[in-house]
Amino acid sequence: MAGKWKPAILWALSTGPKRFSELQAAMPGIAHKVLSQQLAQLQRDGMVIPVEAGDRTQAGYMLTLLGGTLRPALNALASWGKAHGDRASAAVQKTERIP
Repeated sequence: MAGKWKPAILWALSTGPKRFSELQAAMPGIAHKVLSQQLAQLQRDGMVIPVEAGDRTQAGYMLTLLGGTLRPALNALASWGKAHGDRASAAVQKTERIP
């Protein structure tokens, strides 16, 4: 589960299946290659599965049952971020300025 983008990917999928382009749009700054790699790793870890369209082409991704068990943890992280995000961001900026 290591990786900068995995929590964001899981969060985006927690509301339902998403196409690759929808995931990329939800995460400005993520490169196409990085998103592909992170999704492949999440598939290997059993957290997400590809969703097929009616013509057997891949339509997107969705959480597995195992991936869905992370929803409470993701919700808790989102709540923490909403409550403390500004303070945490200011603290990071402050520590980055210290030589």
